[in-house]
Amino acid sequence: MKKLDIQYYTLMLGIILFMSILPVLHIGNYSFPTLYLVLPIGALVLSFTLISKIQLPKVTYFIMLFFSLIIIEILISNIYASITMLDKFILPTDSLQYITRLLVFISFMLVFYKGKLEPDIFIKYFLVILNLGMLIGILQWLPWVGREFFIKLYPFRDGVEQLSHLNRPLHLIRVHGLAQHATGNGGLATFFFIFGYSVFKYYKKYSVLSISLMILSVLNIFASQARAGILALVFSLFLFYILDININKMNRKTVFNAILIVAGIFLIVWILYIFGNPFINHMVYRWKDLFNTSGGPRVEQAKYFFSLFKTPFHYLFGLSKPVVNQSDISYGVEIEPINIFILYGAIGFILQYTLIIGLAVYFIKRIKQAINNKAVFTLLIASFTGLISYQVFSVAYFFFREIRVGLFPWILMGVSIGVYERFKQKGVVS
Repeated sequence: MKKLDIQYYTLMLGIILFMSILPVLHIGNYSFPTLYLVLPIGALVLSFTLISKIQLPKVTYFIMLFFSLIIIEILISNIYASITMLDKFILPTDSLQYITRLLVFISFMLVFYKGKLEPDIFIKYFLVILNLGMLIGILQWLPWVGREFFIKLYPFRDGVEQLSHLNRPLHLIRVHGLAQHATGNGGLATFFFIFGYSVFKYYKKYSVLSISLMILSVLNIFASQARAGILALVFSLFLFYILDININKMNRKTVFNAILIVAGIFLIVWILYIFGNPFINHMVYRWKDLFNTSGGPRVEQAKYFFSLFKTPFHYLFGLSKPVVNQSDISYGVEIEPINIFILYGAIGFILQYTLIIGLAVYFIKRIKQAINNKAVFTLLIASFTGLISYQVFSVAYFFFREIRVGLFPWILMGVSIGVYERFKQKGVVS
């Protein structure tokens, strides 16, 4: 490829990734991520791909099929439920989120599958952008002259509640960060940590960027006081350990090091708790409160919506987003598997989690095959661990539905599949 073409694609990659962390745009009553502005390009890419009958990796057709089925199911759910329960048809805007994920995935997959860019460029640029994304949360949290500016730039709702809490001690301030939602920011931070850790451990390049990303991500998780983020972070470390054992075979040194690290972390946390560290004490209090309330309001949310199920159609196709939006709990259930069942029924649930399982199987089967190529290996590890850990996080918030920051996993997975399939064609990986 010509040097000028590489520079063009590199510049476009940087711009598009930077757009993914810009504030949400507001037009009338609608809000949407800035990255949505380039979706027409993604639609053109997909259209030309289908018209030109370009041969794509088989997994791409699997993903396109299931996204299409999910979108069709959403349309059926919306049309029937909104007419029968609300006596009017409401445009199913939630299908737009699934369309955008498909377009983003396909676009990034094609760029790297066709060899327009090398994976090293993506890894470096993605690290830079993710660091900037996590820095937003820190700038909202620490007391400095620009604190209010960043809260207003990335507010939770209108930002009034956040601004009213600025006189509190740091351990009593919940940062909403890039996600513009404290719990969502915790899940996003865990995903970013996973990418940073994968690059640091397996790629062995960009150590400063990957270490800074891990540090900023952990700070965001605690500053957001996101219990689900902590749970997903701990699970991701456990998953990395399991992958290491399977890839490198179990040995005493690996087991001993893992036990030593876990014991060390536990000891530090325990000592800080005993000496009354306000951050640790407040986090322990939040966990105790969760257990004492048997899951908090999320259980009541689920009970309320299940009480609205009246017909077999509701169990098959769900209540639909318009019906939930106009219910007493308009945001749904903050346990995504249950929320998906309530919105889209058993059919929607099966379709969406079949897609997740299919992607997970794809990544896990190919990790060992790419072990001799650090870039491909790192991307596959990060994609698999990030995808599975996000499902753990989704017991408290959303993966599929998250509108502001939900595209990051699909960007990474698109690049990972595109890079792997390209290198497979070249015989670099098996």
